[in-house]
Amino acid sequence: MNKELNHMESTGTVIQFVGYSNSGKTTLLCKLIEQFTHIGVRLGVIKHDGHDFELDQQGKDTWNFRQAGAPMVAIQSATKTAWMENHAVPLSQLISRMSEQGAELILVEGFKQESYPKIVVIRREEDIELLDKVQNILAVVSWLPLQKMSIPVFSIDQVDEIFQFIHGHRLVQKKKTKENR
Repeated sequence: MNKELNHMESTGTVIQFVGYSNSGKTTLLCKLIEQFTHIGVRLGVIKHDGHDFELDQQGKDTWNFRQAGAPMVAIQSATKTAWMENHAVPLSQLISRMSEQGAELILVEGFKQESYPKIVVIRREEDIELLDKVQNILAVVSWLPLQKMSIPVFSIDQVDEIFQFIHGHRLVQKKKTKENR
């Protein structure tokens, strides 16, 4: 299990949340998003979908544009913008785009094989093997009592403590970025 921190590629701090399906990643992320938003942190959130998602609705203009062959389609209203491409964009590019738009903290759900710092979410005993399969683990969030580890272990109910841990990590990374300039 590699617990070393890799150098951040972007100006925004990146933290991945990885775990198996129905481990509680999305619910935990939503609670953390509320807390970071409350203190004014500009967030970006990226979710990996193991299936082929569809934002468009059949018969709508953007869907028709894509069906006609447009490889990129964007739609904008007074309050939202969506951008769709007919290929997967590397996580590093998505992170760069969010950083360019001012994201200070980028929370990523999924992308287990990427090398960004991770919080592993464990729901079932058989999920523990994930700790040996991913790299760059910052902490573990578990539904089960776990043995003491060399990295922080939080209960799924310790949302405030997880928030404080991530906030502290973000401030350390921010300081390192300033020192390297």
